[in-house]
Amino acid sequence: MTGERDFGGGKGLDYRAETLTAFKGRIDELLAELGKSPASHKQIGEQTVTPDAYGTGFSAAEDLSALYDKVHTRLETLSRLFGEQLEALGIATEIVDKGYGNVEADQRQRFQAIQTQVDEHWAASRREREGQDTRAKDSDESDGKDFS
Repeated sequence: MTGERDFGGGKGLDYRAETLTAFKGRIDELLAELGKSPASHKQIGEQTVTPDAYGTGFSAAEDLSALYDKVHTRLETLSRLFGEQLEALGIATEIVDKGYGNVEADQRQRFQAIQTQVDEHWAASRREREGQDTRAKDSDESDGKDFS
């Protein structure tokens, strides 16, 4: 079955329902594989290193432990976001195939929730980077160094 829809961007989108169904099936397989793999956010969350594994009594060990925790948290978040983006892609495939109004309300809400979470994550990440840039610039200026 081939259809054509007008999504407001000029020419319609030509698609084949069978191809979309196969694509969605592959996305579902990837989600299942990710969920069972060591890269799933749940399994990453369980893979920790205790602070004393780096040694005790010196600041470098504490710094290394803090950095590990920060990177570990980011990996866990990125794994979760990746899984959610795959899920959203699967929902988007259904929307293309069936039309937005013909997709179950809970799927549409889940799609919107995922997009909101991703937007919030990237906005927070952007604010954090801008804060780091400002602190680095202030530090460079206080040292009397100009790296521009």
